[in-house]
This record gives sequence, C-alpha cells and structure tokens, in this order.
Amino acid sequence: MRKVLLCVLVAAWAVAAVGCAGDGGKSATEKEFQKLYKEYSARFHEKMVGTAETMRPILITAEAARIWDEVFGARKDLLNRRVAEVLSRLDEAAPYNEDLYLEIASGSRKEPSEDQPQGIVLKQFVWSPIGAAQMELSNFLARLLRARSFGVRSLLSANAGLFWTAVDRSIDKPKLQQRQGPMIFEVELTRVDDYYQVEKVRWLRPKSMGPFPVAKPPEGTTPATPGEKPPEKPAEKPAEKPPAKPIG
Repeated sequence: MRKVLLCVLVAAWAVAAVGCAGDGGKSATEKEFQKLYKEYSARFHEKMVGTAETMRPILITAEAARIWDEVFGARKDLLNRRVAEVLSRLDEAAPYNEDLYLEIASGSRKEPSEDQPQGIVLKQFVWSPIGAAQMELSNFLARLLRARSFGVRSLLSANAGLFWTAVDRSIDKPKLQQRQGPMIFEVELTRVDDYYQVEKVRWLRPKSMGPFPVAKPPEGTTPATPGEKPPEKPAEKPAEKPPAKPIG
C-alpha cells in the first residue's frame, strides 16, 4: 500500500506540473510543451498496451524514460522555457525563524540506485524541479517514517493537496519549500543538462511540538524507484534441528 500511495503522489505532481486543462489562458511555451507531452504519452501507451503485463515495473518506467528522450531530447530549449514558467508561477515561500524549529531529519544526494537500469535518468519525473522535489521528498519520508505514519501523511495529502513554494527561483539551483501545517520541508536542487537532481532535503518541526521519532533506514538502503519495490532484507534461514538420536 505504501508503494502504491507513493506512486500516486508522484503521478499527481507530474500531472500538475504538465497541466491537463484546455488551452485557454496558456502561454505559447505551455501549449508547445503540452503538445509534445501528449505525443510522448500516446507513444508510451501505444507500446505498453499488450506488452506491459509481461514486463517488470522498473522496465516499464525505464521504457517511458527512453521514449521521453526520443520526444524531448532535442527540445531542451523548450524544457528550459517551461521550467522557467513553472518556477515563476510558484508563490513566494514564507520566511521563518529557524531558532524556533527542530531539524527532525536531513539528507544529501545519494549515488544512483542499483535498481535504476543501465543508469537511466527518469526524466519523465525529474524534468521539473517540482516533480523532482516531490519524488525525493516522498522517498525520503518513506525511508524515515513508520508504515502507519507514512500512510496517515499520504491520506492527509490525498484529501487536501500540499503545495510547493519558492525560496529561490534560480533555474540552475532552485530551492523549494512545502508546508504541512506547522511542519516545513525544504528541498535544494541542481539542474543537470535537462533534468533535476536533489542535493538536500530537510524536515523541520516546531520546538513547541517536541521531537518526532523516526525509523532509521537500514544501512545501504537507497531511495525506491517509481514502479519498483524497495530492496528487502534477505530472509533468515531457520536454525537447523539436531539429528534425532536413534532409538534402542
């Protein structure tokens, strides 16, 4: 259930960043981007229907990344303009006094997961700083929170969506903030060619609320990839019973 909710959250933010309404009031850049996105979507689903049932989830996601590159690979100019629009439309992040907050957890960028096939970058999720920030925050919390806490947070945000605001609108190094009630989540990103990677994630909670217990991720745990189950610990072998003594 946790993995399903995580993917739903990522998909919801991906759709929000793309835009799914009509063309009324959209800029020329947004219309052009949406036209290419529809081409990407049509090609992906055309290929997946009838074949996806026989594929591992991670390979489906990798195929989507390949098709994305075919459609958008030569249009980095368009992606740059679209990203600039996405950042410009974010509300300004509200300031806060850090002395009043506890840092519950923070994390820096990790090396690519071994579950990511052939080093493929999942650009369909991380072309946008919002999509990259949301995916990494969801994975970050999935590693830290116990199953019940993660499920409750997912349920709350499914009933009333959370929003990203801009601390820094730089296209190359944006910094985004998301608030959930009194809690603050901040994500620092870096643009690499035509996609974003997360450099740092922080979770802040008011000191007046006290600390919050988190589940420490096992050593070597890596972020889950959309469509793939997180790595599991190998099952322990049951202890062997001593041989029965012969009767007589």
